[in-house]
Parts: sequence; C-alpha cells; structure tokens
Amino acid sequence: ADSQYMLATFTFAAALLHTSGTARVARCCPPAAAVLPATEYMLRQLQPAQSIGLLAAWEKASRDLRAAGFRGPQDEAIGERALKLKQLAETLPRVKSTAMILGLCEKGSLSFETLEEPHKSQAETLSRTSLRAAISAGRGSAIAFVSQWEDHVSIDAVVVNPQYLELGEAAEAVLLADIAQRARAAGVADVRLHPAYQADGAAFYERCGFVAAAGGAEGAPLRFASASEAPEAAAAEPAAMAAEEEE
Repeated sequence: ADSQYMLATFTFAAALLHTSGTARVARCCPPAAAVLPATEYMLRQLQPAQSIGLLAAWEKASRDLRAAGFRGPQDEAIGERALKLKQLAETLPRVKSTAMILGLCEKGSLSFETLEEPHKSQAETLSRTSLRAAISAGRGSAIAFVSQWEDHVSIDAVVVNPQYLELGEAAEAVLLADIAQRARAAGVADVRLHPAYQADGAAFYERCGFVAAAGGAEGAPLRFASASEAPEAAAAEPAAMAAEEEE
C-alpha cells in the first residue's frame, strides 16, 4: 500500500510539472532530479524528536557553507542560490526551535497553553502542526511544517538540505505534491503555502500547482490549484480572504 501511495504521489508531482502534454521541468531542477522514481524518497511524517538532529545538521551545514564563501561540494550556492543558502541559514535555527517546542509539548514537558513569546502568539498554530518529509540518501531532502485547520491545510515552512540545493528543490516539489494529494484525499480542497525564497521565483511554485491570487495582498499565502482550477482560484481568492478577515 505504501509503495502504491508513493507511486501515486510521484505521478501526481510529475503531472504538476507538465501542461498540455509539454514537459515543464523547472529550470531550478536538473532533469535527473526531476525524474527520480518515488522510491528514491522516503515520504513520511516525522516526529519532532526525529527531526531535531536532522535540522541541526542542516543548520550547521548552512553555516559551514557560508563560512566557505557559499561554495559547496557541487558549487551550487552561487548567484540566486547564494540567496537561497542565506535564507536557509536564517530559517533553519527558527524551525529547529519550533521542532524542539513541538517535541517538548509532545512529551508533556511543556504545554501549548503556557508558552512564552515568541511562541505564545503561535500556540494554536503549533498545536495543529505536524512535520512531513521527503528524505533521500544523497539526492536532496526536504521537511515541511504543516498545520491542519477545520477548513484548510497550511504549509507554514519548508526547508531543504543545504548541501544539495538543486536536488533539494526537486525533493521539495515531491513533498508539496505529497501534502496536497493527502489533503485532497482527506476532502480538504483548500491547501495554502507560505512560500520561501526560490532561485526560480514564483515560477517554481506555479509548476508545483501553487498560485497567488490576482490582486492579492503582498505576503499572502499561495493556494494549491490544479491546472483547470488555477484561473478560478486566482479570481476567487481575494473575496474569500476578505470574508475571512470580516469574520
């Protein structure tokens, strides 16, 4: 069953990277990475305690790469990807701290109700958050922080292994497809994404099926839409968000 689900997820991801039968493999992802079979990734939910060591290793790697002048083993962190590495170096300590809070609350050592700032204002979101990952050996990996709400799923943060930036982008695309597919399978049509910096900009997320609202506010989350849904979603989102603000 797991292998069938992983195959379905990969097929779903591949479909998102194509339109009208024409391949739209992201420029940010090398062809070899874009066509990795689903079995190359371990798609799973991570317990917070399981993620902390991995996030700490990625945080150290990002610091080491920056100290080395942004040059990695494959010389990836140049140009736009130097900015990506900088963003990862700033984000990884924050998400590692979040994972630690989640782990302590899971163990009962902390309570979401008694958190102090800066986590207190995020307590409800944290209480709804789980971690999903696309992990591979030497082919790029990604971890997402996902909160489940009554009417939507929110992908609040995604980080990748800084040692494999290009392959990490491919892993992120597969992970986003996995999350979107699981939400749709559970009957949740509204899947939102708070985007991170990408070397290919908004086009990366568009290829993954996440689009911005036409006339939407700057910084508003992207929303998942299939190719047929994209125009309607882009037009409808500003009204939907305005209704939420009124409530």
